[in-house]
Amino acid sequence: MKQMLKIEMERALKGAAFKIALIIGMIIVTVQFVKVGLHNALNPLEFFEYGGLTLPYTVIYTWIGGSFNVYYTLYIRLLPIMVVLPYAATYYTDRRTGIIRNYYCRTKKINYLIAKFTAVFTTGGIVAVLPLLVNLLATAMLLPSMIWNDGTLCYWANSMWSSILFTHPYVYYLLYFILQFICGGLLATVSLMVSLWVNNTFIVLLFPVVLCEFLNAASSWIPYMKVRAIAPYRLFSMSQLATNYWESYVLFIVMIVALDVGLYIWRGLKNDTF
Repeated sequence: MKQMLKIEMERALKGAAFKIALIIGMIIVTVQFVKVGLHNALNPLEFFEYGGLTLPYTVIYTWIGGSFNVYYTLYIRLLPIMVVLPYAATYYTDRRTGIIRNYYCRTKKINYLIAKFTAVFTTGGIVAVLPLLVNLLATAMLLPSMIWNDGTLCYWANSMWSSILFTHPYVYYLLYFILQFICGGLLATVSLMVSLWVNNTFIVLLFPVVLCEFLNAASSWIPYMKVRAIAPYRLFSMSQLATNYWESYVLFIVMIVALDVGLYIWRGLKNDTF
C-alpha cells in the first residue's frame, strides 16, 4: 500500500497537467494582485474621508477572496476543470492503456484504488487552495489586516464563522482553506466515478464541470436554504455574499464520499480488468 501510494503521488505531482492547472490558477490571482492589490497598496487612502464611510484599503477588502469580484468569480467558475485536470483522468487512461493490469499483478486492487483516490484528492485540493493562499500572503505583505466596522463587508452577521472572521480573520481563512481543500479534492474524485462508465477522456474531465453547473442551476429550485447552499459557486466562495451553512458542506462531503465508495471503490473491486 505504501509503495503504491508513493508511485501514484509521484505520478500526480510530477505530471505536466498538475503544473498547468496551477499555472491557470496562478495567472488569475496574479492578474488580480497586479490590477487590484498593487493599486490599493500604492493608493491606500484613495477614497478615504475622515469621519466618512470610506476608509483606507486593507487586506480583507483587497485580496481576491475578500469580496465577490470578477477575478474570484472566474476562479470559482474554472475551479471544477482546474481540480480534475492534474490527475483525475488517469484511472480511465490506466485502464485503457492496460497499465492497471501491471499494478494489479503486483498489489491488491484496493491498494491501487485507494492510492489513486488519494493522489486525485490531494492534487485537486492543492490546485483549489494554493493560488488563493499565495494571493492572500502577497496582499498581506503590502497592506494592513484591519477590518473596518463600516458596513461595507459582504459578510452577514449570520454567515458561517462570521464571529471568527471579525476577531481572527486569518483563522477564518485557514479554516476555509482546509474546507476548500477537502471540497476541491472530493470534486476531483467525481471523475473517478464515471471512468468505468464512459469511453472518452474528454467526458471524464468535463463531467464534474457539468455536474457543478447543474447543481448551480438546480439548487435555485429547492425551497430549503441549507440545501440550496450546496451550489458549488457558493460552497467555494469565502466572501459569502450569500450565506453559507455548515450543513451544506456536510451534505456535499457525505454525498460525494458515498458515491465514491459505491461507484468507484465497490465497482472498481468488482470490475474484471483482465
